[in-house]
Amino acid sequence: MKTCGIDNCSKPVKARDLCSMHHQRLMRHGDPYTVMPRRTKKLVDCSWINCSSQAVSKGLCVKHYYISRVLKRNDKINVR
Repeated sequence: MKTCGIDNCSKPVKARDLCSMHHQRLMRHGDPYTVMPRRTKKLVDCSWINCSSQAVSKGLCVKHYYISRVLKRNDKINVR
């Protein structure tokens, strides 16, 4: 079985004489040697009053995000 054409890579070939990882880099960035740093999330506190939990979505923690979704859904139901 053929191995990747990149130096020091012994993974099997997928396409264009490159392994899966280097082939994806070629398709995404135009260069199989490109290495993009991983993105990291910024830790933010929940914006709800007197809550010190970490925010998960839209500036709210899990508990308060769920509450806001339920309140919005109930408002839509009561309008009809």
